[in-house]
Amino acid sequence: MTSQLEDGALINLILAGQADCFNILMDRHLATLKKRIGTLVRNAAEAEDLLQEVLIKVWLHLSTFRSESSFRTWVSRIAINEAMQSFRRERCRRSACGPYDFDSIASPSESPCQSLVNREKTQTLRNAVATLPANYQQILILRDLEELSEKEVAYSLQLSLTAVKSRLRRARLMLRARCPSANGGAAIRIGNNESDWRRS
Repeated sequence: MTSQLEDGALINLILAGQADCFNILMDRHLATLKKRIGTLVRNAAEAEDLLQEVLIKVWLHLSTFRSESSFRTWVSRIAINEAMQSFRRERCRRSACGPYDFDSIASPSESPCQSLVNREKTQTLRNAVATLPANYQQILILRDLEELSEKEVAYSLQLSLTAVKSRLRRARLMLRARCPSANGGAAIRIGNNESDWRRS
């Protein structure tokens, strides 16, 4: 059955004219794409629009795929690049009215006082991240929030592994300078409440 073919075989069929195989191929990787986009894009409507753009890009550029990496890594890179472009456009639109307007979600287990303290810490950290140059914001989001490996970040950004490590180290140092309570990438998820950051 076609649905049991490996990605490479499906790609060959698609490029040979069997367009229906594209749906089978993409259904396998849709959850990964949604996760990548949903982590970086601020709301569900924008994420859905961006997903459609990514699918179109994958369709248009499928012939350029090479097997040096897995197909999943390749489509994830497209999704991340598209999401980061969206992020930069949104950042430009918001530049006139301050860094960001983040919502906060209180944990049911927190007291009102603790919830307020955590929200203030989270907002301080987010404001600090927002002041970093875009390339440093990007590296922190991909490595510390999206939790891509350094190799995956290097592939996504088309940088060497050495450049990724160097840029990540500088980004974390810059973040600590702006927000002394920050402790490397872990501080991005204050209180381990990743949903707060995701709403950005």
